Amino acid sequence: MTDADFHRAIGRIRWRHWLHYPVQALLMTGAVLAGNSRTAVGPTLEPRLATWPALLWLLALLPIVGFLLYAVARYLRPNLRRPAEENLRIYQARVVLRNSLLGLLALPLLASYLIGNHMYDLVLGAVVLVAFGWQTRPSAQTYQRWLVR
Repeated sequence: MTDADFHRAIGRIRWRHWLHYPVQALLMTGAVLAGNSRTAVGPTLEPRLATWPALLWLLALLPIVGFLLYAVARYLRPNLRRPAEENLRIYQARVVLRNSLLGLLALPLLASYLIGNHMYDLVLGAVVLVAFGWQTRPSAQTYQRWLVR
């Protein structure tokens, strides 16, 4: 693999990294809106109490999905004996799994928006996703650190 091919591959991984967060946000928003029929929102206390089963289901499902993503990500390890292209594919899979796991942290903010209809919940969720994207952006240096680790 030449230097140009390597940097082109890292650029593709970076582009997919930035694309992942908006796509996951749209999927989570769709899931929350699909669950809207099961939740009851209103100014009185009684409709808000009807929302608790859906929230408990979400809270129970979130750690399970997070643990499964984490367990799969732990098995994605580099090997210097592999071809460089295969290590790059494994690194990209690890980036996607890590992004998915971090993106799940914005799901409670979406659920909070569904219940309270406060716009700052959506803004905070977007800020969280952008901050995670910025903090975990892939580069040639992070790939090389992962490869040598």
